[in-house]
Amino acid sequence: MRRRIVVRRLALLAAAGSMLIAPFGFGQPAAPVRRIAILEYGDMAARASSWAAFDVRLRELGYVEGSNLLVERRWAQGIDARLPALGRELLAARPQVILVNTTPATQVLMRLTDTVPIVFTGAADPVGTGLVASLARPGGNVTGFSSQLVDINEKRLELLREILPRAKQFALLGPGSNRGVQAVLKRLQASARSLGAEVRLLDAGDPGTIERAFERLRSEPVDALLVASVLVGHNRQIVDLSTKSRIPASYIQKGMLEAGALVVFGPDTDAHYRRAADYAHRILTGTKPADLPVEQPKDFWLGVNLQTAKAFGLKIPQSVLVRANRVIE
Repeated sequence: MRRRIVVRRLALLAAAGSMLIAPFGFGQPAAPVRRIAILEYGDMAARASSWAAFDVRLRELGYVEGSNLLVERRWAQGIDARLPALGRELLAARPQVILVNTTPATQVLMRLTDTVPIVFTGAADPVGTGLVASLARPGGNVTGFSSQLVDINEKRLELLREILPRAKQFALLGPGSNRGVQAVLKRLQASARSLGAEVRLLDAGDPGTIERAFERLRSEPVDALLVASVLVGHNRQIVDLSTKSRIPASYIQKGMLEAGALVVFGPDTDAHYRRAADYAHRILTGTKPADLPVEQPKDFWLGVNLQTAKAFGLKIPQSVLVRANRVIE
C-alpha cells in the first residue's frame, strides 16, 4: 500500500512539472519558417546599402535568415531577357512574398503569377504603367513604393541647369520601349521648354546600345545627360563612358556617387527598402497586398562629387552644395 502511494505521488509531481515547463517553450511547436524571394533588376552591389537596410529592418522585426526565414535572391544584371527565367526560378521556391525593383521586372513577375504577393521597391509611374489600379487601392497581388520619378526627373533637370546655366541640350539615356522612360521623357520635354532648353531620348538599354549611344554623341553632342533609373545595372559603365566623353551626367541611385557620378538626386532608397521590409512582414502575417496602399517617397537625397566636377572643369554653385546630403571632396 505504501509503495502504491509513493508511485502515485511521483506521477502527480511529474504531471505538475510538465505543466510548469510547457509555458516556457518545451514541447511547443517551432515557429514557422517564412520564405521571401528577391528579384534585383541590376546587381546587389548597385543597391548594397538599400538591401542592407532591408535586412536590418527584417532582423528588427524578428526574422533571422537561416533560422525562421529563408531568402532566395536573383539578379538580372540589368538584362531584360534574363527576367522571365529568374522569375520562374524564384516562384519554384514557393515564396510567400516577392520583393522586386523597377517596373520591367515587376511586369514580368505579374505575367508569371497573379497569386503570389509582389512588393515593388520603386516604380516610376505604377498607375500609368498598369502595376496597380490606384495608389490608395492597388488591387490584385501587387503593391509597393512609387519612386515618383516623373516628378523627380524635373528636379534633376533643374539641378543640371543650375550647375550648367548655359546648357541648352540635354538627353535622357534609357530604353525608349520602357513605358516609365516614355512618361519621364514627356514630362522632361515640357519642363525643358519652360527653361528654354531641349531634352531628347538617347535610346539605350544594354551594354552594346549604351556604347553606341555614346559614340553617337560625338556627332550629336549634348550638354548633359540624365540617366534613367532603369539602367541601374549599367551605371558603372555609363560613369566610365561619361568621364571619357567629358559629358556631365545625373543619376538617381546614391551608391553611384562613390563610383564617380557628378550629381545624384532621388528618393532615399534606404528608407524605401526599410518600409518594404515592413510590407513583407505584414503580408507574411496575413495582410493582403490589395489592402496595402502604394506609398510615395517622403525623403530625398542629394549628393555631389567635387572630384568629378574638377575633372570636368566645373564649379558647383554654393546653392547646390548647401542642399547636399553628401559632398565628396
